[in-house]
Amino acid sequence: MPRLEVSASLLVVAGEASGDQLGAALVGALLERLPHIEVYGVGGVHMRAAGVDTVFDVRDLNAVGAVEVMTKIPQGLCMAYQLLREARRRQTRAVVLIDTPGFNLPFAALAKRAGLRVVFYVSPQIWAWRRGRVKKIARRVDLMLTLFPFEVPFYTQAGVDATYVGHPLVDRVAALPSPEQAAVELGLDPSRPVVALLPGSRSQEIRRLLPPMLGALERMQQQVANLQAVLPVAPTIDRTEIEPWLAEAPIPVSLIRGKSLEVLRASQVALIASGTATLEAGLVGTPMVIVYKVHVMTALLARLLIRVPDIGLVNIVAEKRVVPELVQDEVQPQTLAALALRYLADAEVRAELQREFARLHDRMSPGHGAQRAAACVAACLAQIEAANALVPGR
Repeated sequence: MPRLEVSASLLVVAGEASGDQLGAALVGALLERLPHIEVYGVGGVHMRAAGVDTVFDVRDLNAVGAVEVMTKIPQGLCMAYQLLREARRRQTRAVVLIDTPGFNLPFAALAKRAGLRVVFYVSPQIWAWRRGRVKKIARRVDLMLTLFPFEVPFYTQAGVDATYVGHPLVDRVAALPSPEQAAVELGLDPSRPVVALLPGSRSQEIRRLLPPMLGALERMQQQVANLQAVLPVAPTIDRTEIEPWLAEAPIPVSLIRGKSLEVLRASQVALIASGTATLEAGLVGTPMVIVYKVHVMTALLARLLIRVPDIGLVNIVAEKRVVPELVQDEVQPQTLAALALRYLADAEVRAELQREFARLHDRMSPGHGAQRAAACVAACLAQIEAANALVPGR
């Protein structure tokens, strides 16, 4: 592999909490290979800790759903053009876009037009909706790095260079302590059942999902008197957005900054917003109920466009519904509570679910996804350097 110049730089854009974590793992692995590369872009606390110079914070792209994103178009365009100006200033030749297709797919077109090599890490789930967009992706993306093996054929058949690198969650889950030790480290009583509340990493999700979760917790507490509740606060959410909702909670809810995997490990059941957290719970082995509630217009669009039977990532990867999903008006406290209590009360239901989770883990193996993704990005940068070395005058 040709040696990169010390001045080489890389633009990385992550638009939400899960992307911030994936970006941090990728950058950490990349810097082990290329310690002198300068990495900058959009990220949060995890990417900054990994050494990324964040021009914008991940919260600046903190929106959910088609309708909500529309309200941020002017801000998004300003961010996009400022990032491209920064790329010119730093003589950047490649960009890694992590998830967040609402921003990153349009930005990919701008970056491509500006002469940047575009790597997309975490493929947009267009195989679930708007499959026709794969042709647009083929024009905008030079390399697609996928987290799931079934995505590669979908993209390669459309002419997109795609590589399966695996999911970094597999490695993170393998390093977790036992459930009892996780509970102790979180300040919980390992002898009492724990309910995890994961209402999402966006303000809109908190407002829509936390109230019915708390209502479910109240009904569960009536059946299981010694319940404990814990809520891992996403890095994109300020505690002050959550604390007012907890003032009238039926039992104290422990707020813990981040540590969602540790919380899931310590919990016997979780109420989870649809997203990456559902896959986290499945790999950890925590029974869950998935909830999804968005703006009514976004929901109508979703019904027209979605081409898969399930919305929970854990069910999509399993290729069948292994855990229940409640959508829109189905998100009611009594329904949530009844489904969650079944996991606490029925040992056979829990045992069957654990068997499904074991099969899920096999599908997601092997680990070391961040290292493989970093190897792909490093190879891309080396190709750029090698091509530039052949240009006269460079």
